[in-house]
This record gives sequence, C-alpha cells and structure tokens, in this order.
Amino acid sequence: MSSESEMRRPEVSAGMAAARDRGVRLGRPPAPVPPSAARAAELRGEGLSLAAIAERLNAEQVPTPSGKGKWAKSSVKYVLDRHDAV
Repeated sequence: MSSESEMRRPEVSAGMAAARDRGVRLGRPPAPVPPSAARAAELRGEGLSLAAIAERLNAEQVPTPSGKGKWAKSSVKYVLDRHDAV
C-alpha cells in the first residue's frame, strides 16, 4: 500500500529509495555518544550488571544522556550500545 506522500510525489519517493540503495543515511544525524558512556563501559568491564551499573552511576551522580532523571537498565544499555558502535 502506498502512502499519501508517495501518491503525491512519486519522484521524491523514488529519489529517497535510490539514495538508500546507495547507502545514504536519511534523517537526523545520530546524537554524539555521551561522556558517561566511558564510565558505564568501565563498570561493565568490571562485570557489573546493567542494574548495578545504573545504581552506581546514580550514586556517583553521573548525568544521564538527557541530563534529566535517573539511570535505569535501559538507559545504561542504550549508552553501552552507542559506545560499542563507535
């Protein structure tokens, strides 16, 4: 099924598909890896679980990637995944 934008501007959709085929990354560029990623990676290297890393980062008052709230397992995993991808 075609989206509404494809029906109105098929040349745009075709151009975007061709760009993707060439390996062009479309959309917003990825955010930079936060500085806290290095500390999280150190703690992971010590064998701590994601929950234990989150607890330690909260205790050390390391800011989260957004600068708001507290560390959770999911935010630690996000930061570690970004750190490993670089």
